[in-house]
Amino acid sequence: MLEFIQQGGVIMYILLLASILALTIIIERTWSLRRDAVIPLQDVQSVELAVRSGDVQRAQQLCRQQDTPMGRILSVALANSGVKRSVLKEIIEETGRQEVARMERFINILGIIAATSPLLGLLGTVVGMIEVFHQISLVGVGKADVLAGGISMALNTTAMGLSVAIPSLVAYRFFEARVDRFVVEIEQHAIRFVELLKGDRG
Repeated sequence: MLEFIQQGGVIMYILLLASILALTIIIERTWSLRRDAVIPLQDVQSVELAVRSGDVQRAQQLCRQQDTPMGRILSVALANSGVKRSVLKEIIEETGRQEVARMERFINILGIIAATSPLLGLLGTVVGMIEVFHQISLVGVGKADVLAGGISMALNTTAMGLSVAIPSLVAYRFFEARVDRFVVEIEQHAIRFVELLKGDRG
């Protein structure tokens, strides 16, 4: 494996760093975008129950204890429960946008890695092929084993680039879809909570 990396030169080391970064982001986002870490349904229901019983202080305490996107949005809603419905919705929407930005953190980096890794791999291959043709100009085409080895080394970076790009792209699309689903659910909970605060639902 070490020889495979060394054969690719500087670009191979760049791709290796990109793969480590992508893996780190995938692990971090997998942990951060768990359902319990974004929309803990049991806690949300506890907050709603406290509001229904008229214990707003208890509801605020539960929201602070959650420290989740949903909890922070509900906390803001409770803190501004005295304003008009339209103003409250705007405040919740603004808070929601901030929470969405938090959930999308680092995901775009995965997209960049997925897009650039194949290009870096191709660049490494082109550089390697230039070196192969330089060797041909020096020793001719009589040594097929030398040329085959050179071409093989040149293609290593392309293989590495694709190996980094494919899982990065899959993870990028997966996390994008997960955030989109959470956004829809958060909106549904927030709308219901506004109606609950304004006394439209018992």
